Amino acid sequence: MSVEETWVGLHYIRFEPDDLLLMEFHGPILPGEMAALARLTDERLLARGRLFVLCDISDAGGFSHGSRHELRDRPRKLPPHFVAYVGAPAPVRVVLDLVIRATSSLTGAKIAHRFFETQAKARAWLEEMHTKAA
Repeated sequence: MSVEETWVGLHYIRFEPDDLLLMEFHGPILPGEMAALARLTDERLLARGRLFVLCDISDAGGFSHGSRHELRDRPRKLPPHFVAYVGAPAPVRVVLDLVIRATSSLTGAKIAHRFFETQAKARAWLEEMHTKAA
């Protein structure tokens, strides 16, 4: 599988081999952007049956009220996936935990997630999860 790249607003997305998705957020996530990001992620997740996501939010500017509500429209019965967050301060970690729990409840997906200080540590955890999921 080759590397695929795209941008949604200021946010960079790259699909790498072995079902790895790199997402880098730059600035606020505006209405319409969250729906587009979720659509890209969910299409790949449903096609592959699993996905390993490295989500770098160290340069993110927060979620708008409208963008948070766009997560409600995700497909039901999503397969399990693994998300490694990089650069999340403590208050953001609390919010992300709540969002992930809500998403899991709404979609039925099992979402394993962890928080890391560096992309290298996040990649190591995702590699470990990939090995366990094989």
